[in-house]
Amino acid sequence: MSLRCKSLTATLFLIGALLSYGCDTNDTTVIGPSRIGTTAPFVNRSVQVRPSFTDPTAVPGAFCPAVQPFLAPFSLTFEGDGRSDLLLSRVHMQFTDRVGIAGESLTLDRLDLQRRFGSTALPVSGTRTLPFAFPFGCVGSPTGTLTVVVFTADSLRHENSNRVLIPIR
Repeated sequence: MSLRCKSLTATLFLIGALLSYGCDTNDTTVIGPSRIGTTAPFVNRSVQVRPSFTDPTAVPGAFCPAVQPFLAPFSLTFEGDGRSDLLLSRVHMQFTDRVGIAGESLTLDRLDLQRRFGSTALPVSGTRTLPFAFPFGCVGSPTGTLTVVVFTADSLRHENSNRVLIPIR
């Protein structure tokens, strides 16, 4: 084996070791993805989704496909960390029923969020709770999982996304 091949092998081994450590799910490690709790799942340290599960709410007079027959209510609560200026830039939601049939999806961009809530600025300190209700039910059964992806951006427009799953019972 040549010297070039040995150094390449050593470099790849080092990169692989570092990547596997970054994905460690051991609860005692500081580096790695955070787990989603069962009582109030965290999207990241500054965002909580509540409730941790929800029941479908029937929409009176609904008819598919114009008006979805169910709503899944939930809230995003943002807690300031005292140092970062963040904006809520997008929220993407998609329902998948319990047998795996992907149903409706909805993406709210910053303009949609501004129309609903006014400012999309998130608090540097304190909390802000934003209520959402996802319409669904024309495809599949009304029980399954709502996937919510929250996109935040700093003042330089560097975007971060986080995902949480909300069971719908």
